[in-house]
Amino acid sequence: MIGEISAGDAVGVPGLEAVISYWTDGACSAEDWFRELNSSWGTSGFVVRRGEEIQGFVVYGPPEHLARAARYPLGPIDDEAVLLAYAGGDTRTRRRLLVRMLRNLRQRSVGRVEAIASDQGMSHHVPTSFLLQSGWRPVRRASYGRSYYTLVHIDLKSAVEVGELARALVGRVKLPGLKAPLPGALVRSAGEQRGR
Repeated sequence: MIGEISAGDAVGVPGLEAVISYWTDGACSAEDWFRELNSSWGTSGFVVRRGEEIQGFVVYGPPEHLARAARYPLGPIDDEAVLLAYAGGDTRTRRRLLVRMLRNLRQRSVGRVEAIASDQGMSHHVPTSFLLQSGWRPVRRASYGRSYYTLVHIDLKSAVEVGELARALVGRVKLPGLKAPLPGALVRSAGEQRGR
């Protein structure tokens, strides 16, 4: 089940505190960050739970609330864009979280989402390859520290781009399948009814 991350939930999500600390340069706790953003800006994260188990989470918000983004030599983040900071979990879970996040942002009339993705899968980042395979477009690539990062984006105002993204994501999220009937099952069933 996918649910919004509230300030009260933030403490119980493994790894969330470290992600918020990283992207805010330690300026606030996850609880404080979600309390402030959820009340002043709106939903800024979702979590996937299966029973009591946390399977993954996504964090996003205005770039000014994710101060570390300014350190990367990728050029300016679009002032009108929302920044995807992190999406964690297995591939299927991350795709589900991206779909939910993008739906939420589209309903709020957000036009563009950007992410500073890690080309080498560094912690506290979304892997570049995952976002590119999910339909995001690269903007710029640069070295920072001992790794490479790519600024990627998705334009939610473009119906064509949103359609391509939806096809990319839906094609990769495995939907529950229906069991196909056994060959001849319908024929037997019809034949049984005729014999009655």
